[in-house]
Amino acid sequence: MPIRWSLLLATITLGACAQVPAASPTTQAPSAGRRPADAKATRSQFTAVVRSDSFLAGLPEQERAQAISEPLAAGLVIVYMVDQHGVARPARLEDLKGSGVTRDALRAVAEWNIAAALPELLGCERDSISALPAGSFYQSSRLLLDQQWSDLAAKKGQVLVAVPSNDTLFVACDATPATIKKLATTIQNLYPRAARPVSPSILRWTPGGWQELKPPQ
Repeated sequence: MPIRWSLLLATITLGACAQVPAASPTTQAPSAGRRPADAKATRSQFTAVVRSDSFLAGLPEQERAQAISEPLAAGLVIVYMVDQHGVARPARLEDLKGSGVTRDALRAVAEWNIAAALPELLGCERDSISALPAGSFYQSSRLLLDQQWSDLAAKKGQVLVAVPSNDTLFVACDATPATIKKLATTIQNLYPRAARPVSPSILRWTPGGWQELKPPQ
C-alpha cells in the first residue's frame, strides 16, 4: 500500500488539561544562545527533545555534565530543555530552583508544554503509513505524549512510529510485514540525509512504553 503523505490531524482537548500554559515551545528550531543571567526559567519554558544518545556527547563538556536527561528507548534519550522565546538550551538542575518544578515532576511539566505546542490528535488507517510533515523542531518530542499513543493503540491496534529526523514523524497502524518493510526502507533512505538525524529504528508502542521493532527481512 502506498505511503499516504497527507496530514492526519484533528484538534483535541487535552483531557483534564483544560488550561493552556502561558507559553509553548516554538515550532521552529530554537536558535542557540544563553539567557540573561537574571532570567529565571519558568514552568511554561520547560520542554524536552528526543535525540540519539550521541547528542549528549556532542555538547560542550560543562553543558553535558549539567544537562538533565534520561533514556527513552533504542539508543534514544530525553533531553530536557529551557525554551525562552526561541532561544533553547539544555535544562540544568539550577533551573528547577525557584520555578516550582521538582526533578520528579519535570517530565510531566515538559509533556504538558509539548502537548500544548502539538495539540493535534494522531490518526492512521489500518495497514497504511502516515507522515507528519517536516517543520516543527518538537515533532520527535511527540514520542513523549504517552496518553496520545495509548489512545491511538486502543482504537487502531499495533502502533509503529519512526523519527528519522527531529522534525519528521511517521506513523503506521496495524501494519502487515510488507508495510513494515516499506516503512523501514523509507527510514533507511531518509535518515542518512537528515539535517538533524534522530533514529533509523522503528518503534512499537506497548503499555510499558516504546520498544524497538526489528523489521521483517
